[in-house]
Amino acid sequence: MIAIFSLAQKSVAIAEKVKSVLLAEGFDAELICSEKISCDSADEKVKSVYHAIKESFKAHKNIVAVLPMGVLVRAIEPKKKTEDPWVVCIDENGRYVIPVLNGHRGANEFARLIAEGISAEPVITTLYEMQNQIREEEIIQQEEDNTGGGA
Repeated sequence: MIAIFSLAQKSVAIAEKVKSVLLAEGFDAELICSEKISCDSADEKVKSVYHAIKESFKAHKNIVAVLPMGVLVRAIEPKKKTEDPWVVCIDENGRYVIPVLNGHRGANEFARLIAEGISAEPVITTLYEMQNQIREEEIIQQEEDNTGGGA
């Protein structure tokens, strides 16, 4: 199960779109919104999104949060890399999708999937991914240099 959280009214449409993308790809997803906002498509409305994130993380649910990263980071309490669920954060404008925890265990893949589905930019920062990106760019540049500028 993937728990999607929306804290503010302006993020509801993005959270709903994320849920649609994940459901269309065959994943189980639920939308959890603050009871203080209008969110008719919520599967659950909660008094405290912060506590709901904390409980979902403890229950090993993967998390997509459309809210400030500081709130998300304070709510999760990572214990063990090999057991913790992955966590992705989306800024409230829906411009960036950022893997926060366990990039190699699913967060990077889901950040890309969600970013494509909502027309956002994935922000991947894991060392392995960054090194591979640099290598790919170097290979492309070498090929262009060897062929006189590309295809």
